[in-house]
Amino acid sequence: MPTVADITVLNIDENPYEVKDLSEEVRSLVELYNEWNQKEAEVRDELTRFQAAKETLSRQIITKVREDLAAQEAAANDASTEDSAEVVTEEVVEAPAAPATA
Repeated sequence: MPTVADITVLNIDENPYEVKDLSEEVRSLVELYNEWNQKEAEVRDELTRFQAAKETLSRQIITKVREDLAAQEAAANDASTEDSAEVVTEEVVEAPAAPATA
């Protein structure tokens, strides 16, 4: 989990102001800003992890589709080879015998 440094000094008009020395309202606003800044860093980190996970998943999807298509093609080739073998076998069985000549 990323950590972001809280703002402790405000530089306004080229003058530094310690947050702890400012009014309660300003301290509350800076505290809220610090919380949001931390949350933004966490969300950005999570987004980076999601993007990496999506890229990995995308590669897995492509690989799986290619594997499935190759398996389908192999099955189709096997079925085609079996059909061809059956036709040849039928032709051989059905071929008439040559007459004997003397």
